Amino acid sequence: MSDREKKPDDSENEIIERIEEVAEEFVEDVETAIESVLPPHLRLRLWMLRRPVTHAIWRASVLIIGIVLVIAGIFMLVLPGPGWVTIFLGLAVLSSEFAWAHRFYGPLQRAFEWAKQKAQERANRKRNK
Repeated sequence: MSDREKKPDDSENEIIERIEEVAEEFVEDVETAIESVLPPHLRLRLWMLRRPVTHAIWRASVLIIGIVLVIAGIFMLVLPGPGWVTIFLGLAVLSSEFAWAHRFYGPLQRAFEWAKQKAQERANRKRNK
């Protein structure tokens, strides 16, 4: 193998650098075009995802709010208040950001839908009597 085959010369390096610049510009243009059609809240969400500090603050906020709602819902099971609704709301908040909460939320949502359907059937039977 000759030296020319082993390492590129200056003109090849310039071509590679120019290709990288064009690719970066293209990616930025595509990201800008996508973001321009998104609603403002999704643009803000993308902005936060690109920055580690804001993303960590967002996840911590979701975690705190979700846990507070779940704990409040548990207390409301024995105290006056909409306990189950608050627990479902807390899990919905948590599942928006955390996969482990989404795994809990899915089966609970199906159970809620089943219970709602049974309650509607029972109400319809009472109405028909």
